[in-house]
Formats: sequence, C-alpha cells, structure tokens
Amino acid sequence: MNLKNIIIMKVGPHSDMSLSEIIDSKIEEEKIHGVHFWGYSGVFCHPAKVQQYCEDIYKETGENPKLVLLETKSKYSSDIGFIQTYSTNGKDYVEFKAPVQLQGATYSFVCKNIKKIDNFCIDNYLTIGGKNNLKPLDEHLRYRVNKSFAKQYRDDSTNYNTALVVDLVSPYCIWLSEK
Repeated sequence: MNLKNIIIMKVGPHSDMSLSEIIDSKIEEEKIHGVHFWGYSGVFCHPAKVQQYCEDIYKETGENPKLVLLETKSKYSSDIGFIQTYSTNGKDYVEFKAPVQLQGATYSFVCKNIKKIDNFCIDNYLTIGGKNNLKPLDEHLRYRVNKSFAKQYRDDSTNYNTALVVDLVSPYCIWLSEK
C-alpha cells in the first residue's frame, strides 16, 4: 500500500467502547452513510488545515492522503455528548441524516474503507507543519501529541507496526456540534 502522504492519529478505547467495538461501529456507519467518521478534539489538525492539506496533496499527486490510525491503550473521556450536527465550513451546521457513533469530539475526519495493515513504519515519516516541521514523526508523536500531517521520506525501516488505514474523502474533515 502506497502511503506517501498521510495524516496520522492515535486511537483507542473511547466512551466505554473498545477499539474493536469502535471499528465495528465505523463499518456499520459506512453502510448507512457511504462514509464513516473518526472524531477527535484538540489543537492538532484543525479542519480547515486538514481540508487545505488534502486539497494540496490531491493537486500535487492526484491522490488523497490516507488517514493512518495507530492504537493507543490510553482511554479517552470527554464531557462532550453525542454529536447531532456537522459543518463543512465551521459556520453552517446541518443534522446528520442518520445516527453516527460520534461523541466526545469537536471535529471528525471523513473516511471510507477501513483496512488493517501489518507493515506500517512510523520511522519512515517526517512531520509536516508546525514547530516540528520535518522532524521525524516518531519523535513528534509522543506524550499528548496524538495527530499529525506527515510524509514518507524513506522506505527502508524494518520497525513494523500494525495500523488501520482509511481513505480520506471530500470534504476530508468536518466540524461537529451536539445541537
């Protein structure tokens, strides 16, 4: 699988669901909506920047970047409830046509096609943007840093990890709201 340009995010247990249960819910969500949603919060990968990054990569390569999901055992909790509406521009919100498994998030990636791979090498990537621009991804993605834009700069590492890879699809990222 060609993973030259990626967005990477740590994922794990959330809202009393195991990662396996979350994955199952995303597969069902895609059957209903044609896409599925990976929600998140925080300051990394703001939706406008995600949308711009994806558009720039598509113009440059003719392909959308992939979203790579690395498992973390850390549990996440939030006081944000179930999400009912979304926006593609951060201003105009509409209701989801059917329920989605999104809670505790302020943003979401828009995706298709969950695949498990056993040969992802974080060592092969550099961080793109921010104060850690061009820093090795494995040095950037530590502690509370759980998302990043990245690009492959080599493909010779043998430090393989299992990861989930999903296709990002337009509008790539959305804003979320409980109401």
